[in-house]
Amino acid sequence: MIVKLLFFYFYSDEYDVIPVTEPVHNKSPLVVIEHKLGVELWCIPILYQYAYDKLLSWRARDGTEKFLEPGEVCNLCRAVLLVNPECYTVWNIRKECVENGDLTVDEDLKLGELILTKHPKSPETFIHRRWLLQRLLNKSLLSSNDSNHSNSSVESSELLVGVDGISVNFLPTNQNTCSNNHILPKQIDRNLHRTVHHEFDICLRAAEHYACNYNAWSHRIWLIQAAFNSAVQVLLSEFRTTVTWFTQHVSDHCGFHYRQFLLKSLINQSQAVSCKFHVDVNDLLNQEFDKTTDLIGTYPGHEALWYHRKFVLHQIIDEIKTKKDQLRETLSKDNGIDLKRSRVESERQQLLEKELNLVSNKELLSCDKRECELANRYIVWIKRMLSL
Repeated sequence: MIVKLLFFYFYSDEYDVIPVTEPVHNKSPLVVIEHKLGVELWCIPILYQYAYDKLLSWRARDGTEKFLEPGEVCNLCRAVLLVNPECYTVWNIRKECVENGDLTVDEDLKLGELILTKHPKSPETFIHRRWLLQRLLNKSLLSSNDSNHSNSSVESSELLVGVDGISVNFLPTNQNTCSNNHILPKQIDRNLHRTVHHEFDICLRAAEHYACNYNAWSHRIWLIQAAFNSAVQVLLSEFRTTVTWFTQHVSDHCGFHYRQFLLKSLINQSQAVSCKFHVDVNDLLNQEFDKTTDLIGTYPGHEALWYHRKFVLHQIIDEIKTKKDQLRETLSKDNGIDLKRSRVESERQQLLEKELNLVSNKELLSCDKRECELANRYIVWIKRMLSL
């Protein structure tokens, strides 16, 4: 059965359990239709126990199982992980197989992708995928270093994956006018390029299949940081392309956390954003704030929207504080400067008061009881900010 399961595995892009509790027909419990693998429920405990016991017996070098071919070890690992992907011991065995050359990274990535169709929130699967992708990134970095050794070494901040497949709706200025993240590396591994971009699709599918999928969104954050070094072009592209997804998933806290990561990263690189793409980070914050206003009015009673609104407002206030700090550091104390400083403080105060009036006057509220409760919590938070 394991041999047949593994044969079907290579030709499947999705799998699930068929609710057949006992074998009613004398036929295989494995069903494949249009590259979709189904396993009848009754055979799963038998399959899992057999593969797991044999694998752990080999691991302990116990009895007749102490000598197994590498291919058979990989096959047993697949059988176990398709049923229980949280068995980190088996993932570690597969890591050893990859390091020994008995298993390719592409094969292991394919298995992980299949597992995520059934277990989209599996943390061990995402952790193992990061380990595999890191190997690819390190290999690309070493190759790039070797190819550029005669000229100059690749800087540690340089991107390992090209972003030529990523576009943003902003016209870049001349690259000589402002220093910024490298957009294209000196040498692009095309296979790595495709693999990493495909990984974004895998994250999005996992987030679709399981609401508030923290592991999927965290994996997507890791991709941006590790593969693209938080490049401005990637951040802006993600900020633009994920808008539709969030308007369709207004209760997904983890999804909004990802959007907050994008905003924070853009704020940290505000100078590069402005120089290269003529985009003011404050405009992005104001657009996001207006978007939450529309979503709260359209979809009342969703806590995630109010938390996201609080985050965006806090970032706008922090930007005002930054202006105030810059005035204090760069300018001496005189009447003109005091006037500018007080103007900044007044801007913060006016913003909070305007927001307080907006919510208190129930312009953002509906007759929904839950919405009123969330709004009252938000009002308490604004009043606390006003008292600071």
